[in-house]
Amino acid sequence: VRPFLALRSGAAEYLGQFRSLTIGAARLEKKQAELEVAEDADELPVTFVDDVESVEAREERINGLRNKSRLLPQHRNMLLDVLPYEQSQSWIHETVKYRRMMLGRYGIEGSRTDPRVCFPTKKEAYEREEYEKVAFPFTLRQMMDANEAAQKARKAATEAREAEIARKLEKLDQWTSDLNAKIEKKEREARAAKERKDRLVEEVRRHFGFKVDPRDERFQEMLAQKEREDRKKVKEAKRKEKEEKMMEKLQKKTAELEAEVDVSSG
Repeated sequence: VRPFLALRSGAAEYLGQFRSLTIGAARLEKKQAELEVAEDADELPVTFVDDVESVEAREERINGLRNKSRLLPQHRNMLLDVLPYEQSQSWIHETVKYRRMMLGRYGIEGSRTDPRVCFPTKKEAYEREEYEKVAFPFTLRQMMDANEAAQKARKAATEAREAEIARKLEKLDQWTSDLNAKIEKKEREARAAKERKDRLVEEVRRHFGFKVDPRDERFQEMLAQKEREDRKKVKEAKRKEKEEKMMEKLQKKTAELEAEVDVSSG
């Protein structure tokens, strides 16, 4: 068995070497034939011929190797400032707005767009004209006149407002003094009310003759009575003061009338 296996492996090795030699000889013959054809044609080997198609393919391959950005083709085109898509990829790319945008960005040749797309059609021009008639019904002269009138009105309103502020500033001192007088009057009235309250409380205590809790019912009743009496006195005093003022006015008016009568009779 062992001699048989050794013989078999030796035969396989011999066949492999023979196959390699055969392939090498075939390649050598093919290469020799190419060289002979090139020498006969007085040209370089076919592998070094730079025809148009191979140059374009070679440039494309080199450019592909140069692209290390890993960007999508459309994004790389945008980076290189060329048209992103060679063909439309969406309905948006067929719209007038998109085509106008591409034309404005990449030009006529770069965008491959007809420049007539930038101009409105007859229908669009008509619709635009009708819209402007409704949206802007006035002529330029009319709008200028209206704007001038509005400016004059605003100027007049501003001047009137400034004049009113100036008049009020002139009265500011008088208003300040009047306000201070009112505040002082309120303070006097508050002090008088407190003093009157304290006086009534003291009168109630003297009335009982001994110390009484202000929260006591008897104290509260007596205090209410004293307050009613005090209000009557204050009311009576105001009435008398008012009557005296009326009498003074009547006397003054009577004196003025008598003086006028004397002057007219004299």
